[in-house]
Amino acid sequence: MTEKTSTRVPTQERGIKTKQKIIDAGRKLFSDKGYYKTNSKEIAREAGVSTGSFYMYFKDKKPLFLEIFQSYYREISEKVLEGNLEQLLQTGSKKKAIGELVTLLYEAHTIDPAFHREAISMIYTDNDVQELNRIEEEKVVALLAGFLETYQKELTVKDLEAAARIIHKSAEEVIHSIKIFGTPIEENRMLTELTEMIYRYLFC
Repeated sequence: MTEKTSTRVPTQERGIKTKQKIIDAGRKLFSDKGYYKTNSKEIAREAGVSTGSFYMYFKDKKPLFLEIFQSYYREISEKVLEGNLEQLLQTGSKKKAIGELVTLLYEAHTIDPAFHREAISMIYTDNDVQELNRIEEEKVVALLAGFLETYQKELTVKDLEAAARIIHKSAEEVIHSIKIFGTPIEENRMLTELTEMIYRYLFC
């Protein structure tokens, strides 16, 4: 049996590339088959590395999933939301700004819907994933609260942190119904009404 008591952080280019191959393979298999139907040997085979190489970087598939999950959330918060939220502050129309915010939140869920679906399942079944999700969600809520602060004098709501959480959860539920679970009506209708709901909640 392969020893799994220690792992290493690669510093050489070859090791970095090997670890990234494992991460890419894991993300693909977790998305295609699900976490519980995927094992470390399959991931190693998909990555084109030996099982021993897998265990050099990850004790088992759990820390691999956690690393992929955290990286995926960074794609959402840093690549999709963080920079673009600043641009929204230049938008003249408040309703247009809310519409573009909804679009950004929607686009965040188009990065990898298959992995996102599996991540949702893991949040409900694994305490470590649930805790990591809580930490990463706090970063998104903080970004949304910062966005709301720009309009603070015009808002009808007073508790910006709570408002940011309500917007986040409301948008997440609607967007999940579109991208993850499917909706019986056109997605643009759902997004238009989501925009209207958030706008009225904040400004009317």
